[in-house]
Amino acid sequence: MLDAIGASYSAGPQQARALPTTLTHSDAATVWLLSWTGNSPHSIAALMGTNTMKVADILAEHTHRGARDTASKMITARQRVLSD
Repeated sequence: MLDAIGASYSAGPQQARALPTTLTHSDAATVWLLSWTGNSPHSIAALMGTNTMKVADILAEHTHRGARDTASKMITARQRVLSD
């Protein structure tokens, strides 16, 4: 494992992907949906292209208050569409 990690760093300079400075309310609702499906904050951050602290702030409701309710409404609306 360490050899594979070392090899990836010795392959040359890699271009760093810029992380978004902010997540939208819609992004925050997606964070909730991903969390409810069993994804860890670390994996959610990787999927969303942001850092784990931003995901943790959303899940602790320090930022994007109301995103949990939005995600819940998204699930309810989807269930209505599927049941019709």
